[in-house]
Amino acid sequence: MNTGQLLMILAPLIAIEFGLIVLGLRDLTRRERRVRGDNKLVWALVIILISWIGPTLYFAIGREEA
Repeated sequence: MNTGQLLMILAPLIAIEFGLIVLGLRDLTRRERRVRGDNKLVWALVIILISWIGPTLYFAIGREEA
């Protein structure tokens, strides 16, 4: 497998991961958004530092509906 093929495989995965992070952080920074544990900083670190799983955890269990 050469570099071009590897890039074609990884580029969509990187784009999806980046999109999840951006959407998670955008939702988290909404003023009216409440989160479990009432600590948005911790959830921001989870979203950013735990790739793939962090944003998924936030959307699945981190948000509280008002």
